Amino acid sequence: MSGADTDPLDRWHFHPIANPRAHEEVVEQITFAILSGAFGSGERLPNVEALARTMGVSKPVIGEALKVLTKAGVVKAQRGIHGGLSVDNVDVPDSVLTITAPLSHFEVREIVEARRPVELQVALLAGERATETDFAAMQVCIDRLREHRNSDLSNRIRFDHLFHYTIGRTARSRALALYQHQILENLYVRMGPYFAEIEEVESVIRLHEMTLDAIRTRDPAAIAEAIDVHLKPLETVVAEAGEGAGLDNQT
Repeated sequence: MSGADTDPLDRWHFHPIANPRAHEEVVEQITFAILSGAFGSGERLPNVEALARTMGVSKPVIGEALKVLTKAGVVKAQRGIHGGLSVDNVDVPDSVLTITAPLSHFEVREIVEARRPVELQVALLAGERATETDFAAMQVCIDRLREHRNSDLSNRIRFDHLFHYTIGRTARSRALALYQHQILENLYVRMGPYFAEIEEVESVIRLHEMTLDAIRTRDPAAIAEAIDVHLKPLETVVAEAGEGAGLDNQT
């Protein structure tokens, strides 16, 4: 079939380039490193030269990214012999997350569908590769979420996501961990009303405990069942509401 009688744009899903500027990709990488727990509040980041060399961009591009992050209060830059870059605040504001959301051209339904295979594979790999130290780190995330269950939404979401990111690190798959990050942050930005008004923090804590217990068994069937239960609440809400039903901040 040549497709001569169809509109060429109907033959492939070309999507808008939402992130054409290199400094936004730098912002995303630094943000991901902070949200995933690699750098805590007050801890030093690599210097500008090291970041430019590692990411393969110029120092001015790194500088543009740092302007965004310092203005948002996420990163602090100090001059002098004891200066450098450090994390000023691990609570990355929504304004920065919106900049770094590369999946914004997809519908929420599509992102939710993509989340399932990514989270499942991450959890299965974690079941194969986790050490006792990894299990302890996951438990710390649950404990911190429990401690902050009455905190503001952004703080609760940070510890919620940190549990998932810890599983992602445990999987030892940088590609899957990045996809997981992009999906989670995009859903948070797009579905703020769901996390603020529908999702119950006590239920999230129970789901995290159940997921950790399943990963500890290292049994693929038990892990798959736990992930199914874990993802079902949000999937059900999206399926029942559909696009434009007050769950998507962009509608």
